[in-house]
Amino acid sequence: MRLPDLKSQIYKLLVSDRLKLLTAIAHSLQNDLRSRPPVPEDIVDRMTGLLKTDTTPPTELLKSRS
Repeated sequence: MRLPDLKSQIYKLLVSDRLKLLTAIAHSLQNDLRSRPPVPEDIVDRMTGLLKTDTTPPTELLKSRS
């Protein structure tokens, strides 16, 4: 079913059925948003040194935040 067709059908449902539909959609979104790929065990080792530079860090940014 296409989205415009689905939207038009929603208004034909009883309020209680629309609430059940809303709950089902919310649960499906929670499940999709929670499922993330696992973090590799060596992520810290792989990220170590990523932000290192050959120069000293700028001091202007540090002074303006305090």
